[in-house]
Amino acid sequence: MEFLNRFFFFFLIVLSSQASYARVLCPRVSSEHTADVSDWKRFREFHEWKDKTGQDLALAVWQYLCGYETGVYHFNEILEGDDPFNEYATVRDPQKILNIYNMAYCGIFGPVLDGVFQNIGFTDGRSFGIDLWNHCASEVWYEGKWHYYDLDVRGLLLDAEGNATSLKEAQTRRDLWIDPPVSIQPFFPKDPDKNKVFEIYRDSQVNYYYRWFEGSHTMDYSLRQGESFTRWWTPQGGRWNHRARYNETPWLKELILTEPIGMKPNHRSFTRWNHGNGLFHYEPNLTDQSSDFEDGVLSSRNLRPGAGGLEFINDGAAELIFDIFTPYIIVAKINDIDDPQDDSEALIAALLPHSGAEISVSLDHGLTWDPAGRAQAGRLHEFDLTRWAQGTYGCQVKLAMNGKAEAPALETIRFDTWVQVAPISIPRLKQGVNRLRYDIGDRYGKKTEPILIKPDTADPEDLNKYLVETPKDYDPDRHTERIHGDAILHLKAPDNQKISWFSAGATFRTYQGENAWKTRNRIAYAAGRPERFHTIYESHVPAWANHWRCNWDEDVVLEEPVNEVFVQFTGDPGLNIMRACLHVTPRRAPSNRAVITHGFKTGGVMQTRTIEMDRPGGYAIECESPPENVFIKIAVPSR
Repeated sequence: MEFLNRFFFFFLIVLSSQASYARVLCPRVSSEHTADVSDWKRFREFHEWKDKTGQDLALAVWQYLCGYETGVYHFNEILEGDDPFNEYATVRDPQKILNIYNMAYCGIFGPVLDGVFQNIGFTDGRSFGIDLWNHCASEVWYEGKWHYYDLDVRGLLLDAEGNATSLKEAQTRRDLWIDPPVSIQPFFPKDPDKNKVFEIYRDSQVNYYYRWFEGSHTMDYSLRQGESFTRWWTPQGGRWNHRARYNETPWLKELILTEPIGMKPNHRSFTRWNHGNGLFHYEPNLTDQSSDFEDGVLSSRNLRPGAGGLEFINDGAAELIFDIFTPYIIVAKINDIDDPQDDSEALIAALLPHSGAEISVSLDHGLTWDPAGRAQAGRLHEFDLTRWAQGTYGCQVKLAMNGKAEAPALETIRFDTWVQVAPISIPRLKQGVNRLRYDIGDRYGKKTEPILIKPDTADPEDLNKYLVETPKDYDPDRHTERIHGDAILHLKAPDNQKISWFSAGATFRTYQGENAWKTRNRIAYAAGRPERFHTIYESHVPAWANHWRCNWDEDVVLEEPVNEVFVQFTGDPGLNIMRACLHVTPRRAPSNRAVITHGFKTGGVMQTRTIEMDRPGGYAIECESPPENVFIKIAVPSR
């Protein structure tokens, strides 16, 4: 009897364990050794500076971002998208740089550091350009004055009291460069002739940039039953966000082709890292013994789980749609660096249909579809969807089938999505006892799913998909002021979901200098109907700004979730880019449970530690000798 009781108790535990799995929303793992760069509130709470303010805070963050193990490095410009005006293709979102790329150049690092400082509580900041050096850096305001911090060349000047000096002081005090009264590390390590650098600063014109950074991106994502996300600290098989223009610069092309092939620093002493990769692997169990299909499919018609997979409910046509989303940019395997047509494996869809299937892809959340091929009945097909997915943050994939009632339709489906990852964002292990934490939920503690929206303002056809109507004064070739006046963006939640909160942002043209006050750019929103808009941003451009454009991004947390939101952007003098990120309620009850695996080497021997977490909380892993971090994997098993 005791044996039966034990068996019955064990059976209940197993049954309960299996039943508790479901989709997990916004999962993340953090380490005591690594600042959490997935959100600025979490970043601000890192133990190395959570209690610091003013210079102590700015200095700690700057040194961390300059660190050999924790910092960013110089590579070149980072570009995304196909906007013909390079200014709008350049990535200046701090979260993207710290989570995806780990690299950039000065024209990105200047505004990125400005964005980091402002997002952790400094009220005023700016980036600036030094014409004679073709260089960009940052100033942040605290304790009643400006302070100069240079992330790109690891530069900082301290006065006799140990305070970071301003750009103006850097332009007028030679002694700060050649005989600094207080030393600090790092200190312009790649520019030994500090006297020459001083003279460049002294004689150069300065351009001040106001809000040059962006901020509507998210690092949230979800994992469905049968899905895992693995991140590696090192390159995996030659996969990175390659741009054809990188081939046009000989030193840059040579750098990329140096082993390990891919993006890497041109100052090796700045960092131990190159770039990392990630893989989303999704393979749901489609049988009626599992709830994976219900948990993971975006929508379906005339299909249900059966004994051997999906089966038709009635005679006739059927379809199902899966959503592919990642906050990390999707990257391909770069085969011939000079031939982008042979890039491959960014997104592989594998399927085994019983009656044939047409596969199609949407890049605009189901508004339009492109055919991607046909799978014959009875054999496993792999479709390489690189053409659509490469360089994006996701797509939708649709299968269309036809068959008889209760006949088998689809036995297997699998998606493998490769992404680029910044190694500094991955929670590390070190020798000794490592304290880690598993958490779920977005920055407001809500369980939501993100949807990124970015209309292409250079393409009238794409832009009009998202707007209530075409702006009255719009010219896509008028690059610095494409839209004059109002443009209303229509943001709608998918079926059976609602918008809990959202971010909205824009790139505006501004007046400058003594005319800066004339700028009247604006962002407002209305829930449900495009009327009675509530202002969330009105421009207040400072008189010191002498660059033609700025960005602004704002969160709006709604009192109650709604089906649709309208965001009104007003360009005065001009509106150029619109962007938004919806955070929507889940269709089905989510779970807290995930399986976390750390992979590392000690003494050249591969080891793994697997932890099953049924709720947010801490855990520990002990490494008796210095580990080489290899990967971390978060998985939600099939149910």
